[in-house]
Amino acid sequence: MKNLKIKHWDRGFSLLETTVAVAILVTAVLGPLSLASLSIKSSSQAKNNLIAANLAQEGMELMRNFRANNVFVFGNSGWTAEMDSCFFAAGCQIDAATPATVACGASCSNLNFDQNSGLYSYDAGAPTIFIRTINIETVPLGLPPSTANEIKIIVSVSWQERFGLQEFALEEHLLNW
Repeated sequence: MKNLKIKHWDRGFSLLETTVAVAILVTAVLGPLSLASLSIKSSSQAKNNLIAANLAQEGMELMRNFRANNVFVFGNSGWTAEMDSCFFAAGCQIDAATPATVACGASCSNLNFDQNSGLYSYDAGAPTIFIRTINIETVPLGLPPSTANEIKIIVSVSWQERFGLQEFALEEHLLNW
């Protein structure tokens, strides 16, 4: 019989097999990681959008209350009295703790969050990323506020986060009763 030598080529993996295996593993790991990263981003944005919507709604309700006080409590002062600073381009800010409008100047201040009360205000608490700005226009545009029977209030809440500048805005028309 002849002495046959059998060569064994299957002692290890070829470079191609290793590359394919590594590519499959990387795809299997990166898929769930990118999905987790996207869900964290979406969660953060949803939370901030909800807070901004509530802050904008609060600002709108404070302005409605301000108008009602002008009509019912102060009577002769005019329904847009003390809202003058809101008619400028920079807008104004209003706080539930001290219901008075304050001109923003170059830009409005960041709201603070009070851990003890759970409320946002301009006074006590830790600074937040949220800035609430209130702008008012007469309808039709250009009328003096004292003679207008309708105003348009725009409450916008803006904030800067890792994903860029975000903004939430509400618009409502108020009439002179």
